[in-house]
Amino acid sequence: MTEAVVVLAAGKGTRMQSRVPKVLHTLCGTPMISYVIDVAKTTKCSQTILVVPKDNLEIKKVVGDSVAYSVQERPLGTGDALMSAKKLLKGHKDLIVISADVPLLSKDLLNSLRYTHHDTHAVATVVTAQVGSPEGFGRIIRDSKGNIEDIVEHSEASKEQLNITEINAGIYMFDTAWLWDSLSELTISKSGEVYITSLFRNACLKKHTVSDVVAIDQVAVLGINDQEHLSLAENYIRERINRTFMLQGIRMIDPKTVYIDSGVSISKDTVIKPNTHVSGKTIIGSGCILGPNTVINNSIVGNDCVIESSYVYDSKVKNGVSIGPFSNIRSQSVLDDQVRVGNFTEIKNSQVGKSSRILHLSYIGDAEIGKDVNIGAGTITCNYDGKVKSHTKIGDGALIGSNTMIVAPVNIGIGAQTGAGSVVTKDVPPGATVIGIPARIKKEVREE
Repeated sequence: MTEAVVVLAAGKGTRMQSRVPKVLHTLCGTPMISYVIDVAKTTKCSQTILVVPKDNLEIKKVVGDSVAYSVQERPLGTGDALMSAKKLLKGHKDLIVISADVPLLSKDLLNSLRYTHHDTHAVATVVTAQVGSPEGFGRIIRDSKGNIEDIVEHSEASKEQLNITEINAGIYMFDTAWLWDSLSELTISKSGEVYITSLFRNACLKKHTVSDVVAIDQVAVLGINDQEHLSLAENYIRERINRTFMLQGIRMIDPKTVYIDSGVSISKDTVIKPNTHVSGKTIIGSGCILGPNTVINNSIVGNDCVIESSYVYDSKVKNGVSIGPFSNIRSQSVLDDQVRVGNFTEIKNSQVGKSSRILHLSYIGDAEIGKDVNIGAGTITCNYDGKVKSHTKIGDGALIGSNTMIVAPVNIGIGAQTGAGSVVTKDVPPGATVIGIPARIKKEVREE
């Protein structure tokens, strides 16, 4: 006989006021439900089951096949949701039940629940917490001796009960031999739903042992019912992420203004300045200076890079690169070692070779730029004719004059030069200099 975990994710989450299922709202770049499933798996229970609503494709797409699924056909409450998983739970002696909207639940608290349940030989054990603002949460009702005698949902609590500040955290453990018979005995509430919480009243009436674990840190059991709760939880996770990185040697000028997703990796001696956002699966090397006012998403940044007041999306930036201020690197761009990108420059789906420079007011799109190339201010690769995006190739050591228009597809050879204001519509041979509109090869004037 083994333990199993059921995660309840079938609720509508109407108080979120969103078309996105509540459990898919993200916290520091990770869906809420992923945090819950990850901590559930730390119990090493033999099975994890996720109870989902009938329309569940979005949830399954995020969670994948790491869990078994049970479908609650109609939203008839948490008790009905748990009953829907019964067929998948044969052979399990004990069952942990977690609401999918408690993303800050810790491994230690979950283990404390397990130890208490087993040590007291309880049929039902619940995690509770004393909170300053219990609005929206079920209340814990205790008798004169301090024992739990009931759990009342917020919507059904009396005025006196609403003054209680001890809440139900939506985290339980049950003896399954008692659970399934008791679930079938539950009555429908005024709202038309069957609540798990009613199990505790029934157990107390029949003199069964009911236990509880009071969470010392109320943040750990914060349930997400609305956008305000979501923001509070995200702030807590962000502080935890930033604190972890600082302990690993990352310098943050003002941690409260640094926003880092949970999937980010940063190496030591990197400095992060205010209002910097690092998101997705970004990897940052050591010795970098990021910010202020910088956004980096799903990118790889090498060692000793400086990215100031700029955006880097879905790209790779190698070692010693300087970007900004006010530039945008996006869509599968690769900047090789020692590349310098200055202000008001956009680079899209392009490769820029080692030690090349694009310093002012330029657009480089769908291009391959060699090493030691200098791109003058105002240069544009005209890569789109309204139907097709074409490619530009610029050879090593080329010198592109200011305000050059390069009309793709075109190749500019090694060591070639373009005069200021040129419009290049044809290939330029290596070492040649072109000028004019359209650009033509400049002929040398021989002295008599």
